[in-house]
Amino acid sequence: MESERGSILTSPRVSVILPTHNRPGLLDEALASLEAQHYRDWEVIVIDDASMPPVDFDTLVRRYPKLRGIRHDSPRGGASGKNSGLEVARGEILAFLDDDDLYDPAYLERSVAVLDRYPAIDVLFMGVVWFGSAAAHGERTHGESLARTFAEARPSALEPNLLLFGDGLLPALLRRVPMHFQRPVARRAAFKRIGGYSPDCLLWDCEWAWRAAMVSRCGLLHEPLYRQRVDGQGLSSRTDRRRDHLESGLEAMLRLYRDPPFPIPATTRSLLRDAASRGAADLAYYHSQRGEVSACVRAWWTSETIQPSIPRLKLPLGAMARALGVMRKP
Repeated sequence: MESERGSILTSPRVSVILPTHNRPGLLDEALASLEAQHYRDWEVIVIDDASMPPVDFDTLVRRYPKLRGIRHDSPRGGASGKNSGLEVARGEILAFLDDDDLYDPAYLERSVAVLDRYPAIDVLFMGVVWFGSAAAHGERTHGESLARTFAEARPSALEPNLLLFGDGLLPALLRRVPMHFQRPVARRAAFKRIGGYSPDCLLWDCEWAWRAAMVSRCGLLHEPLYRQRVDGQGLSSRTDRRRDHLESGLEAMLRLYRDPPFPIPATTRSLLRDAASRGAADLAYYHSQRGEVSACVRAWWTSETIQPSIPRLKLPLGAMARALGVMRKP
C-alpha cells in the first residue's frame, strides 16, 4: 500500500524524485539544497520508504510548498522508491536526488538549459563532486574510472564541459559505470522508452545507464553539480560488497543479453554477449582467488557457455590449487 500527501500544483517543468528511509536529518539537508535552486519551476516528490517513525509530510509541506509525499507501508528499496515517484511525476523533465546527497544551487538551472539548447539529447548525465570523510578516495577512484570511460567512449565536446556520446558509450559503460553516469536528468519521453529502475537489481542505477546508452542520445554535463556524500552512511561504503556487485552486474548483463526489453541490433547483442561472458569470468576470478571451487566452476561455466575461452580454464584450476593449499590465497 502507498499513499500520497501534498499540495495540488499546476504542472511544473521539472519533477525531482527523492526516496528516503530513516534519515530525517539528511533528508532536510537534501531538501534545503533543492529549495536553494536558482531555477524555480520544479516540484519534489519525496517517497518515504517505510521510515520509522514515518516522515512528517504535513510539516514538510508547510516548509517546502512544492513538495508532494508518498509513503510505502513496507520497505521496497531505492529503485522502487524512484519508480513510485516516476508514476506520479508531472514534469516533462525528470531529475533525482538521494536523501543523503545535495544539489549545487545551479544544478537544475544548468541541466534544464542544456536540454533546452540541445533537443537531441534525451538523457543528460551530471557531474559529481564528493564530500565527507572519504571524499578524497571517491574523487580519486571515480576520477580514474571516468578517465578510462572517456578514453573508450570518445565523446565529442558540444561546448566547454558538455560532452555528447555516440556508439562508444555502451561498451565503455559495460566495463564500468562511473558515478557521473548514475546521476541522470532525462526527458519524460526518454524514460518511457528506456523504462524505470529494476528493483531486483543491486546495481539498478548502473543497469538503467546501460539501457539508456542502448536506446537514447546521451550527454554529460561535466561540472561538479551533484554533491555525493561519502561519510560511512551507506551500506556500500561500510562493507566490502565486491562479490555482491559482481553477481548483480552479471545477472543484469545476462538478463539484457538473453531477454532485452526492446529490440536491439546484432552489434548491441554482441556487446552484451561479450560483457556477460567477461562478467562471469570476473566473478570466477574472484572465487578462484579465494579457493572457492564450486562457486568458481559455476561462474566459469557460465562464461564458457556464452563465449568459450581456453585460457580461462586456469580459473577453476587455480581455485582447486588454492583449496588444496598448493597456491596461496591473496
